[in-house]
Amino acid sequence: MNSGVVKTRSGSIPIIRPTLPDIQDVVDTVREAYDSGVVTLGKMVGLFEEQVRQYTDVDHAVAVSSCTSGLMLAFAAMGFPERAEVVVPSFTFPATVQALIWNRLTPVFVDCLPGTMTIDPDEVAKAIGPNTAAILPVTTFGLPPDMDTLGKIAERTGILLICDSAQGLGATYRGKRVGGFGLCEAFSLSPTKVITAIEGGIVTTNDTELAEKLRAMRDYGKDPDGEEMKFNGLSARMSELHASVGLLSLRDADSLIDARLQLIRKYRERTQNLPGCRVQEFPEDRISSGNYFTLLIGKNARADRDGVMNELNARNIGSKRYFYPPVHVQRAFRDHPHRIIGKLPNTWAGATTSLALPLYAHMTVQDHDRVCEAIQSILA
Repeated sequence: MNSGVVKTRSGSIPIIRPTLPDIQDVVDTVREAYDSGVVTLGKMVGLFEEQVRQYTDVDHAVAVSSCTSGLMLAFAAMGFPERAEVVVPSFTFPATVQALIWNRLTPVFVDCLPGTMTIDPDEVAKAIGPNTAAILPVTTFGLPPDMDTLGKIAERTGILLICDSAQGLGATYRGKRVGGFGLCEAFSLSPTKVITAIEGGIVTTNDTELAEKLRAMRDYGKDPDGEEMKFNGLSARMSELHASVGLLSLRDADSLIDARLQLIRKYRERTQNLPGCRVQEFPEDRISSGNYFTLLIGKNARADRDGVMNELNARNIGSKRYFYPPVHVQRAFRDHPHRIIGKLPNTWAGATTSLALPLYAHMTVQDHDRVCEAIQSILA
């Protein structure tokens, strides 16, 4: 594992920095594919898919160009009627909803829970109607939602559970790694994720028919002979280079996650007594992948969220409002047909108070202390 050049105390601290494998290990891994000329959907992609399949304990893993394309293809594969409804949190990254819009589906926005910030199952139950086709829960900052309750709702109503687990590879729910919940789960492997392929995504499922369909649809929808289009798909293939980085990153998954969770524990300790502030709750039945640490800076804090962000920026410390603004009010989506269940108070509370702080597996003790000291000087 190679962390690259570490910033000095006087330098800037970015909010995220990918922890990448050693470049020589990448070269050695991808060389066979490079020399053979089979540089996409080849041996390395197959090996990576198999390693993810074993890691998540599922029947199939399908590598794609991004989590977004994976979600787009998963919904396209279902053949839902145009304008069918999908229940989704508004407290999420916009790509969750973009996958629905591309499929001409109607998002039904529901609130999140105030503690875990994950989708509220009670609000999901209220949202389901005659046109509901699926529930699309999100792994928030690396923490899985209440999959048991969501699964029971889906089973009781006869609708599908398709999971946006972009930030969740390596997270566990009730002792089981995420990946096998619902019909499928889509993971991101972008530079901001704990396990990265630099760019890319992977869809895990126990449904053989869906896996076969996704494999065709990621390559335009080609028939096995490559001449005729069996489905309407995308160019969403993963290259051998990205698969090689993903393989090496996955090899270090446990140490990458452990390093981040240790940093999160220290953040929680150093911020627990800040007036007007709180952090995401971690229920005992699940373990986060440690993708992000967010501090929720409430109205009784010494400074508001945006003021803290500006002060950190002045000190060359990166931070980001996460997720802001809520998806349902963003320009790309507010004029698209949708429904909103209630006033989403917890979504608004999260969107207007949460601030993601620097976090990456190779973050130094000195840089972590510097961030904590800055936060304490502003808010203590």
